[in-house]
Amino acid sequence: MPSIDGLLLDMNGLFRHWHDSGARTSEQRAGLPTGTVARYAYDHPSYRLARVGVLTDQQWASDVTERLATDYGPAVRNHLGPWRADRGEADRTMIGLLRQIRDHLPVGVLSNCTDALREDLDHHAIEFDFVFASADLGVDKPSPLAYRAAADHMGIPATALAYFDDEPTFVLAARSVGMQAHRFNGAADFAKHIRRFGVPLLPATATGPVPPSVSR
Repeated sequence: MPSIDGLLLDMNGLFRHWHDSGARTSEQRAGLPTGTVARYAYDHPSYRLARVGVLTDQQWASDVTERLATDYGPAVRNHLGPWRADRGEADRTMIGLLRQIRDHLPVGVLSNCTDALREDLDHHAIEFDFVFASADLGVDKPSPLAYRAAADHMGIPATALAYFDDEPTFVLAARSVGMQAHRFNGAADFAKHIRRFGVPLLPATATGPVPPSVSR
């Protein structure tokens, strides 16, 4: 396998898993049908605006709150705390591998996220050398511009970067700009790929099985 000078990784599905337990708690307390929060939050055009930086994370959340309050009554506002407090579940196995890799290669994260990404990384104690939220770049995956911007900021040619993502479309997009892109299929498979790039890795210890995450 060709050598690389750096690594670029997706966030959700690799280092963070969403189970939407906070949304379900908010729905139960507010008497909302299951899936209502997701429909108003992530299936609405305002989420895309937040992902590319037109809206801040707080502006987007306020928009979600007001639309829910308009349709289901003002009392809904009092029950959305669990949804907003839920920042997903960190994958400790992947975090352990990341710490080892950073001793040998610079590692960046490229995620279709609002401007809350850096706070979420601090919350989960996940450290990258470079952090690229789509909201900060003003463009989201799978646009080639997102990958090129990340490579430029890292100061590494796209052809010298390896990229991993659990979304096949995003993998293909990374390959279109010359990155050595691979589908993420779990921590063990990921570690095998990294060793093939010449990075020595000790087995990372998991804290337990992680249930399937909710795609966003």
